[in-house]
Amino acid sequence: MKIRKIVYVFLCFSLFLIGNFVYAQELLPNDPDYFHQWYLQNLKMPQVWAEATGNKNVTVAVIDSGVDVAHPDLHDNIWVNQKEILGDNIDNDNNGYIDDINGWDFIDNSNDPSPKFEINCLANKTCNEDGVLHGTFIAGIIGAVGNNGLGITGVNWQVKIMPLRVLNQNGNGDTYDVERAIDYAINNGADIINLSFVGETYDLSLQQALEKAFQKGLLIFAAAGNEGLGGKTIDLDFYKMYPICHRGANNEKIIIGVGASDEDNKLADFSNFGSSCVDIIAPGQDFYSTLVFNPLSNNFNKYYGGSYSGTSLAVPLVSGLAALVKSVKPALTNREIMDLILNNADNIDLQNPAYVGKLGRGLLDPVKVFKALKLGTFKGPLIKGSSKAVYYFGQDSRRYVFPDTNTFLSWYDNYNDVKQISDSELAKISLGGNVTFRPGTLIKIQTDPKVYAVTKGGILRWVSNEQIVQALYGNNWQNLIYDIPDSFFTNYKLGEPILSASDYNPFLEKNSILSIDIDKGLM
Repeated sequence: MKIRKIVYVFLCFSLFLIGNFVYAQELLPNDPDYFHQWYLQNLKMPQVWAEATGNKNVTVAVIDSGVDVAHPDLHDNIWVNQKEILGDNIDNDNNGYIDDINGWDFIDNSNDPSPKFEINCLANKTCNEDGVLHGTFIAGIIGAVGNNGLGITGVNWQVKIMPLRVLNQNGNGDTYDVERAIDYAINNGADIINLSFVGETYDLSLQQALEKAFQKGLLIFAAAGNEGLGGKTIDLDFYKMYPICHRGANNEKIIIGVGASDEDNKLADFSNFGSSCVDIIAPGQDFYSTLVFNPLSNNFNKYYGGSYSGTSLAVPLVSGLAALVKSVKPALTNREIMDLILNNADNIDLQNPAYVGKLGRGLLDPVKVFKALKLGTFKGPLIKGSSKAVYYFGQDSRRYVFPDTNTFLSWYDNYNDVKQISDSELAKISLGGNVTFRPGTLIKIQTDPKVYAVTKGGILRWVSNEQIVQALYGNNWQNLIYDIPDSFFTNYKLGEPILSASDYNPFLEKNSILSIDIDKGLM
């Protein structure tokens, strides 16, 4: 097969000052450097840790530049191959790798999956600092031991991290080694694969390896990549990158692609984007995590550091959350966990008007994920029981019913994403009222000749004359009106009338209210 190079993503350094955060019903770690980890605070992880902190039954394969397995904040969470006897030079478990106690180095064909570098490699320009540190930094985000009074905490306080080294000290590697690492992860019990790198060329063998992993039940997470072409970010709908854009048979989604946001929930200025490959966004700017440590090196003599940025760092937040979900509900399939994470993301198109529809399902929301998990509504935000009624599962953990088909279709194009749950699961969710028409819609009450335009929160504004409604909606405006029964009128409130065409913009009304959560003020 043709071997090509792939390059990791781990750039854009700057300093970030942490603000103060207060949460209710939270569990805070006692790790002294937790205050550096703004991204965990922004994601409200203390609320999630009150529900779960992980366990050693879940294994995340970190396919990267190696992991410092001796790091004091990682050592207790490093995967151990219980079927192998260290030092006997025998392949005890017959998996093809001798003495692979903690993973494998596919570059040097070694049982030590730690990063490899010369002490003075930076001075000699034979290594790249980020290439050396990359995998260890990623591992810390996923699973630095939490609440041990030392350093930082990972998304998981307990987890198994399986280090598989495929990138050298300059952060480069080839697809053949990545394929072998994926196969190793499948055959040695990994549940999740973290791929914090990206390349430009499609590779059939890599695609087949990834598809095999997914079919075997593994979850796969990959980076969107940082700016590439001429220093500009890339729309992956038009210029594909891999492995993030690999698909399975029949164009099946087998990878969750992750882009990066800044502290204001805006797409980071280095992050690639695109609806066909990016599925979710997570923080990826100004991170502090575990570093490779060697006391003999002036460049690698610290256990912790920052501030690093990149889509590479957004990926382990999502894969770490998946591991946390798996620790609570081990019976969930990879598809169910994918749905759980994606269907409970927060739409951030409002904060990113230049990237509407290009940011997947939106921003990672661990609290919302665990609320849905706890309530048994992990199938999605559109749910139904055995009856015909369809509900929207709101961020306040209540269900809001669509009173008719027209109301539903003002928000959604079809019913494909409505998930059937049991009536007992549905009964656990409190009723929150009726959904109203999406803002921007024209309606009239059946016994009232007036025409109203809908605005946020189900407020109706009377359009005072025909010339205004025609200016706003065109000559075909009469065909755009929905009649609602008098009985549903109580769901709405009357606002100020529209006295001129400059007083109301249907397009802005519709596109500024992108979810029912926003419309009802639940966010």
